[in-house]
Amino acid sequence: MAAGSKKQAAQENDKESRSLEEMLDEIDEIVEKLDDEDLPLDEAFALYSRGVKLTEESSRSIDRVEKKVQKLMDDGSTEDFD
Repeated sequence: MAAGSKKQAAQENDKESRSLEEMLDEIDEIVEKLDDEDLPLDEAFALYSRGVKLTEESSRSIDRVEKKVQKLMDDGSTEDFD
């Protein structure tokens, strides 16, 4: 496997291993930094872009969990969550 491919595979594994809580914590940190009025525009844009990516990744993670829960409920293998 080429060095670039190994690096890309490692990055994908890191992405998958990040917990939803870690992603949400990082989003909170980004929001706090963006609240700083003295933040240079280029840094603010980079933080904003990172926040958007994390939000999308978090949404996909939540969607996967919702699908798993729905499958469990459809299979009748869990109790009602109400």
